[in-house]
Amino acid sequence: MNNKNRIQRSMSLGTVESNATGFLKINVYRHVERTPVANAFVLVSKLVILGYYKESGSGYYLATDTSDENGSVPAFELPVLTGENEMYNVAVQAEGFCPAYIQNAPIYPGITTTYNVYLREIGTSAGEPNYYFILQPEIPGRDRTIIP
Repeated sequence: MNNKNRIQRSMSLGTVESNATGFLKINVYRHVERTPVANAFVLVSKLVILGYYKESGSGYYLATDTSDENGSVPAFELPVLTGENEMYNVAVQAEGFCPAYIQNAPIYPGITTTYNVYLREIGTSAGEPNYYFILQPEIPGRDRTIIP
């Protein structure tokens, strides 16, 4: 995929952001076969929690890209967040698969945080969840694998 199709923009959100940046790397695979999923759509957004009781928030779409034939998505370069009420979220979707969500993806200065996302096919069996998510951030320098 060429970079001209990639959407990436920075926004002034009225929040404090560090000048430091880090990277977020996503790889997408089939859950059972562990084979790559090509053309999976990945959306990175930023959530800012607002209110005295943290009762509301605003979301901002920051970047999108798709996986290649190896299931690999080019790394997203993102500012390191310094506000305690801010987080990065990621949605991963592919035709014929249940979506997966990464909540509160950490970005550390100069470090690439990698998530391997394993998607389940839609309708594999009754009673299966319709989507998957992970809430716990990863330790810097280690891969994070989502296995629903």
